[in-house]
Amino acid sequence: MNAATHPIEQLHAELSDLDWVTDESRIARLSQDFNWYSPVLKRQLEGKRAAAAVRPRNEDEIRRLVSVCARLRVPITVRGSGTGNYGQCVPLHGGVLLDMSGYNAFLWALGGLLQVP
Repeated sequence: MNAATHPIEQLHAELSDLDWVTDESRIARLSQDFNWYSPVLKRQLEGKRAAAAVRPRNEDEIRRLVSVCARLRVPITVRGSGTGNYGQCVPLHGGVLLDMSGYNAFLWALGGLLQVP
């Protein structure tokens, strides 16, 4: 791979089988939560967004994505359903947004542990 290639392009090339979000307006929407309830956070987080977003289908895809992001030093922001209102899912430094909304069930729970499908 060409050393001059942008890290996000490298991610797409190395992990082309992942479910990448390609619509820019959807990436912008996924990069926000309800932080606009706070005038302070609204100002601080305005314009912050991910450079890319992906919807993992299984644990292996998550592992592979995190591994390549770590190697390329690409920041990862994890997002659930985006119902927070303190900017928890807002990517402060671009990078990749990991959309975990598909993980909305679990197989079992025991004590403080649970397993998702």
